[in-house]
Amino acid sequence: MVAVLIFIVLPLVLIVVAWRMKPLVPRDGRPGDAVGGSLVAGVMFGSHGLEPDPVSVPEDTEAIRFDLSDVKARE
Repeated sequence: MVAVLIFIVLPLVLIVVAWRMKPLVPRDGRPGDAVGGSLVAGVMFGSHGLEPDPVSVPEDTEAIRFDLSDVKARE
């Protein structure tokens, strides 16, 4: 009976309570921060004051080419 309570009932109760809880920090309305992560991080670690990028842009990088022609083969 104790095992049923610990491994089935308790996790289900915790999941239901987690879905019903009100968040401690309101969600941030700025674009680029879907769940208010920067607001929470700013509260915990100090805010840097920068706005998030509205659209992330990948960097333009070139593939690295290795020249192994000078390497001798093992004998």
